[in-house]
Amino acid sequence: MNQEGSIDFSNEPDAGSALALMKRYDPDNPHALQVERLAGLLFDLLARLHGMGEPERRLLMVASLLHDIGWSEPSRPHHKASMDIILADTTLPLTPLERLIVAQIARYHRRAEPNPSHSAFNRLSDDQKRQVCWSAGILRLADALDRSHRSVVQELSVRTGEGVIQINCMTTDDHIPEPETQVLMKKSALLSHVTGCRIDVLWSRTSTT
Repeated sequence: MNQEGSIDFSNEPDAGSALALMKRYDPDNPHALQVERLAGLLFDLLARLHGMGEPERRLLMVASLLHDIGWSEPSRPHHKASMDIILADTTLPLTPLERLIVAQIARYHRRAEPNPSHSAFNRLSDDQKRQVCWSAGILRLADALDRSHRSVVQELSVRTGEGVIQINCMTTDDHIPEPETQVLMKKSALLSHVTGCRIDVLWSRTSTT
């Protein structure tokens, strides 16, 4: 794992700008970095199902780093504030379309799922809407896996079966992280919808020796 997250910083010119924006607005940088790492792992492990490539992964990684920057505006729902900050930002080297996609992924990391009645989402093509739904579903689950903000999940593995995606979480904790468990069903609903599968999360302890 790269020290700054799962983006390859030698190849991604936008990574430094995303990190700078995260550090400026997000009060909990370690959580954002852990979510970005877990989202990258999930994207890679589910590649056979979503069929997306490096361009889509890059935008998911940027959105993951920035998903909580809206906490800098405490008077507003932070997911919507994150979207607006991304849309208004001038430092990220993204095309207008890429910026819109990143903003939508960040916006849908919680609360309402993507909906054609939402004007910004409706501006996207069908393929772009699919990208946002998949990416937001992955981001929601990655966020839930660090609900405690303690970075307890060390590694992930995935096993797929008929109608089921089993996600195995390796943790150094001696017990199942309760805060994560409480929100997993709710936060995995979008990913379950886009995959057409039930999402099962299992926990195991990794050896520290």
